Amino acid sequence: MHERDETRPVRLTGLVWPNHERVIPQAFAGSGTSVVAARAHSVEPSGNGYLYGYEVDTVDRNGQRATVLTYVDTGGTHDQNSAIVTDPSSGEPVSVWAYPNDPGLPVLPQVTYRDAVAELLTTLGMPVTDPTLTVAAYRPGKRAVVRVDAAEGTVFLKVVRPHRVGPIEKSHEQFVAAGLPVPRVLSSRGDGLLVLERIRGVPAGSRILDIADDPRFVASLAALTGRIATVPMTQQARADAMDHADWHRRTLVAALPQDAEEIDGLYDAIGRRSIGWATATKQVVHGDLHLEQVFVDEDEPWRISGLLDIDTAGWGFPVRDIGAVVAHLVVTGLWHRSRGDAERGAAAERLADAVARDWVARNPDQADRIGPAIGAQLLAHAGGQATTGSANGIQTAEQLLAATQAALAEAAPVVPSDGLVRPRSAPSL
Repeated sequence: MHERDETRPVRLTGLVWPNHERVIPQAFAGSGTSVVAARAHSVEPSGNGYLYGYEVDTVDRNGQRATVLTYVDTGGTHDQNSAIVTDPSSGEPVSVWAYPNDPGLPVLPQVTYRDAVAELLTTLGMPVTDPTLTVAAYRPGKRAVVRVDAAEGTVFLKVVRPHRVGPIEKSHEQFVAAGLPVPRVLSSRGDGLLVLERIRGVPAGSRILDIADDPRFVASLAALTGRIATVPMTQQARADAMDHADWHRRTLVAALPQDAEEIDGLYDAIGRRSIGWATATKQVVHGDLHLEQVFVDEDEPWRISGLLDIDTAGWGFPVRDIGAVVAHLVVTGLWHRSRGDAERGAAAERLADAVARDWVARNPDQADRIGPAIGAQLLAHAGGQATTGSANGIQTAEQLLAATQAALAEAAPVVPSDGLVRPRSAPSL
C-alpha cells in the first residue's frame, strides 16, 4: 500500500488482491486436483474485507480438466467446506471455497444436483420427474436462483441466507396483496430455501427491439414503479451503488489507476450533486430494477406481466430505481455492440434515453437527480468490468467512464460524425 495522502480518498492498489498464484493452489492441496491457471472474475465487499472470485482451471489425478468458480474471502466468512490458508501478500488468513459450497448459502449444494432436487421437492409435496436444472442467477454469499424444468411444470428454487427467508416471504405476500405481478412463494424452509412459481412472460431485455421505440412500454414501467410505491413496507431498500460509492470508487481506482483523476472527479461531482436529497422524497422502491427483473407479455411486449427479485425492496429514492434501469440498458447496449449487434445496441441506448427523459418529464422538480443516479450505477458497472483484468473488461470500463461523463453533462446530446444521435447516458463508440 502507498502512504495515505490525507487530501484525497484512500486508494487500493493491486496489492489488495490476494496472491492467488500461491493462495489457490494451497487451498486445493491434498484434494487430488492441481491448479493449472486462474483468472480474476469478480470482487465485492465481504464483512470486514472482500470476496474475490476466480475462474480456476484444474486437472485431477485422472487427467480430467475442469473450470471451477473459486472464491477467496478476506472478510472472515468460512465453514467446514472452506480451506483456511495464509495470503503471503498480507500475512493474514483467508478463506477459500469453490462453488457450490458457499458458506453464506448452506443449502446451495443441495439444489445443484438433479437427484437431490427431486428428493427435496418430493418432501415439500411437489414431486417432479426427471428435472432439468439451470442456474438462473448467482451472487456469492447473497443468493442463487435455480430453475427446475420437469414434466410437471417449472419452478424456481431461490437460495438465500437463512435469516432472509422470513422477510422475503413477507415481501412477496405484500407485493401480491398490492396487485403486483410477482411470483408466489409455494414453499419455504428455514435453511435458506424458497420455492417460487414461474411468472408469465419473458424478460423485457429479450424483446429490446420491440419495446425500444414503444412509448407504451415506458408508460408501463412508470406505472409499475408507481404501484410499487403503494406497497405498505416499512424497511429500507437495500443499499445501492450510491450508498457504497466509497467502496466502488476505491475498487475502480485500483483497477484503473491511470484514470484515477477522472474517476475521483466523477465521484466528487456525484457527491456534490446528491447532497441535500430530502428523506421526504423517499417512497417504496424495487431497489435493484433492470430489464431482466421485468417480464413482458410475449404477444404484447410493451405490457409488463411480471416482476422478480423484490428482496431488495423498501424505502428509497425513486430516481435510483430509474438510474439502475438506465445504467443497465447502457451496459446492455455495449454488450450487444461488442458482439457485432449494433441494432440491439442502439435500441438499448434509445430506450435508456426514453426512460430517463420520461422520468424527468414526470418529475421536473427533481430533474437534477437523474444524472448522479445514472452515473453512480454506471461507475459500479465499470468497477465490475475493470476488476476482471481482461482486455474486454478494461475497454468496457473505459467506455462506461465516458458514459458517466455524458450522464453528468448539462449539455444536450451532440451529433457525432456518424450522424447518429445517442442518448446522454451512452458513450460515443
